[in-house]
This record gives sequence, C-alpha cells and structure tokens, in this order.
Amino acid sequence: MISIGTSYVFSPAMLATWAACCMAFGVSISLFGVDQGWINFVGGNKSNKSELLSQDSEDEDTLSVDEEYAAITARLMSTEAAKECLENTQEWKRLPYFWNTRDKSYESAFIPSTLHAPDKMSVEPVVFLNRDRQQFVFIIHIGKRLCGHDGIVHGGVQATLFDEVTARPAFWNLPRNVALTASLKVNYRRPVVADQILVFKSQLSKLEGRKATVTAQLEDLNGNLLSDAEALYVSPGNEKLFPDNSSRIKAFEDTYPGSF
Repeated sequence: MISIGTSYVFSPAMLATWAACCMAFGVSISLFGVDQGWINFVGGNKSNKSELLSQDSEDEDTLSVDEEYAAITARLMSTEAAKECLENTQEWKRLPYFWNTRDKSYESAFIPSTLHAPDKMSVEPVVFLNRDRQQFVFIIHIGKRLCGHDGIVHGGVQATLFDEVTARPAFWNLPRNVALTASLKVNYRRPVVADQILVFKSQLSKLEGRKATVTAQLEDLNGNLLSDAEALYVSPGNEKLFPDNSSRIKAFEDTYPGSF
C-alpha cells in the first residue's frame, strides 16, 4: 500500500490498472492519428496532402495510354536486336506475339488477360523467326508492377516468359505443330531490373519424335546474360483433344509481309 499525502492511498494493483488505462488511451489516440493522417510511422509514407496534389498534377501531364504504348513499341523496334533482324530479311521474319486473338480462349489466356497491361508487360513484344524455323528473338518491355523484391522482376514472371518463348520453336517443329510443356528449368544468373527492355532468344536444341528440347537466354540491351532456361515439350497423341495446328501456323507466318 502506498500513501500519497493524507487523503489518497493506492495499492500496487490500482497503480498497475491506472497505467494500463493510460497506455491503452495513448495507443488509441495514436492509431486514430495514423488513420486520419496526422501521424506517419517511421519509414512509412511521409507524403502530405500538398505533395499528393502535386503528384496528381504531374500525372495529368504524362502521356496517354495509347501514346505511351506507341512510344514503347517504337523503342522496341529501335533496339539493335530488332534492327539486325529487320535488316536481314533473308534470315529473319517478323511475327506477331499474340497468335490466338481471334479465338474465344484469348480473353481467358494468362498473358494477354493478366500480364499484358500498363506497367506490366506494357506492349505486345516484337518477335522474329529465323529461316530455319528453329530460332526466335523476342524483344519485351517489362514494367514496374511485376516485381518480387522492390525494383527487381519476379522470378516467377521470368519463368512464365521462358515458358512462352521456349514454346515457339517447339510448336513450329513438333508433329501437328502442337506442344505441351513437360519440364522447365530456369537458371537465374543476375537480378533483372524492372522497367526496361529485355531480349529473349530461344532455339530448338533437340528433336526426337514427339519430344523437343528447347533452350533460351534472357539478356539486357548490353548483351549481359541475366538468366537462361531449358525446356522439354511433348506433342500429345490425342488428336481429338489437341487438333492439328499446321494451317494456323502458316496463317500466322503470313501476318506480316515478307517470306523466306
């Protein structure tokens, strides 16, 4: 029992209760302050209202979605990788990237419905096919919203894109031009910084009956190897479930002018 003056006497239990109430009141006021924007957590968002309004005004001066799409596409076409293919028409032919735009499956397909969006896979990649139909070049812009670690492209996104780019040589060379992924191994060599143009190169390395092995590399515009992959594809035997794609492949090759 603790006596203060001559009129008030507090037990340790009473003091503990009083301290707990004060603490709870203080936490409540702090949380309310955070919710109302009076208080910022240390290391958190320190933007005030005037800064947010300034950011909004800056956003109004940026390019429209269509203008940004055109600007990024022009950057893809001006890369050295694109120029080399465009200048060597005897060896390389441009193809579209999306090849099921007229199918009902297009809207539900993962790449066009989820990844193909502003600040993600921002524009349709530029694609080139070699005369031997065993080599492909893909020039892709990866935006800022496909990260794992801050500012670094997610490893799963890289794996998804490797599955995409290795599939093309398999489709072009397996029976009935049908291919299903059997295995995919990715080696991550360096962190891949987001919001940049990247170059994928894929090539058929082995073809045995209904099996195709394809390798691929991911490089930056300076030619630095960022990651690489090897994939095994199988052409399924069920012709009813997976129909022949040969006529579709031919039409796809005819999309852009020029032929080998």
